Amino acid sequence: MILPDFPALVDGHEMWVTAVLERTAVVEPAPGEPKILVNRARCLVDPSLLRFGPIAARDAARRGREAARRNRAARQASAA
Repeated sequence: MILPDFPALVDGHEMWVTAVLERTAVVEPAPGEPKILVNRARCLVDPSLLRFGPIAARDAARRGREAARRNRAARQASAA
């Protein structure tokens, strides 16, 4: 997954990417200006500035399932 917070050239204007979604990106034209949603194909970036990391939602979902299993086991043990 591409991690946010890097500059991009969108339609000839430099903007700051604050989020990367599946087909779109959220960009901020200038600090304090409203953010806009643009198609990722319109964003030109320097590949050396991109950072990659794990998908947080997937890890959070796994931790949630594990916690739910532990809680169920604890409830069953205390009920017995």
